[in-house]
Amino acid sequence: MKTNSHPTFRYVSVGYSCCGDDFLQTMSSRYDLERLGCVEAPQPQFANLLIIQGTLNAKLITEVNSLYEKMLTPKYIMALGTCSCGGGLFPLSPQHLPPVEVWVTGCPPRPEAIMNGVIALHEKVSGSREKSKSSGMKSGAQP
Repeated sequence: MKTNSHPTFRYVSVGYSCCGDDFLQTMSSRYDLERLGCVEAPQPQFANLLIIQGTLNAKLITEVNSLYEKMLTPKYIMALGTCSCGGGLFPLSPQHLPPVEVWVTGCPPRPEAIMNGVIALHEKVSGSREKSKSSGMKSGAQP
């Protein structure tokens, strides 16, 4: 039986505006985000990927932080669009945001860019898993 070589992400998304439209296109049959191992989670308790789309204001950042706390570990964040990456209309200081692994810029980001962001997250997660496996095998070695 063949196993999948890349990890599966169960995502929950928060946001609105034009980034949400292109994210919905990414889930359509033309681009099919599921073939990259990215499926929607029914609740935040079952998700390990938080996708932030569009502008974040002070009210929305509290929701983002509460969603982040409810998620499974290990948890990852992907920010879509210029507004969520750079602050947009409501620039927030970085200490208000949870740590973001992948930034996908563009206004709005194209579906191809979103898929490249998911691929980059796969590579980042796979690289960290390989490092932890290789360091675990050499238990007596010092850095």
